[in-house]
Amino acid sequence: MSDTRELGPVIHVSAEAIGQPGQRRFRLRIMSAAAESASFWLEKEQLNSLGDAIETVLTDEDYRYSVPPLDDREPEPVFPLNTSVEMQTGQLSMGVDRETRRIVLIATDRPDGDDAEGGTVSFEFDFRRGHELRQEIRSVVAAGRPPCPLCTAPMSPDGHVCVRSNGHHPH
Repeated sequence: MSDTRELGPVIHVSAEAIGQPGQRRFRLRIMSAAAESASFWLEKEQLNSLGDAIETVLTDEDYRYSVPPLDDREPEPVFPLNTSVEMQTGQLSMGVDRETRRIVLIATDRPDGDDAEGGTVSFEFDFRRGHELRQEIRSVVAAGRPPCPLCTAPMSPDGHVCVRSNGHHPH
């Protein structure tokens, strides 16, 4: 049976990429109100899809972002060296609590074997944090390799063999 853990409301959620473009790893980092921290390792496409889904929710809920005053901004949390939860995310699910105007994320660990079941972790954040996370995801994803103008595959600094040119002309 899989392990389920609820972290509840978070006081911090952020996205980051570690490594050089073309060899980056992506993760979500959170800290809960109970001072538990978690790292969710994702594929770039998962992170980008999460950002798109958050944007859709905020648009559907007619959310209007306003920058909090400087004296109301929360300090960046200090993450412990050992996180409470660390997982290679296999699946992300998202829900919306319209009454509290919160986004709920449920991350399922990628199982190790054929018969293994991964653990599940849920947490939630308000629409303001959702908007800020969406902007951060955009920046993180855009900082990677630029797409080829012909085939949209990522281009390395030394170019790539484009399938749209039948592989004859490196771009």
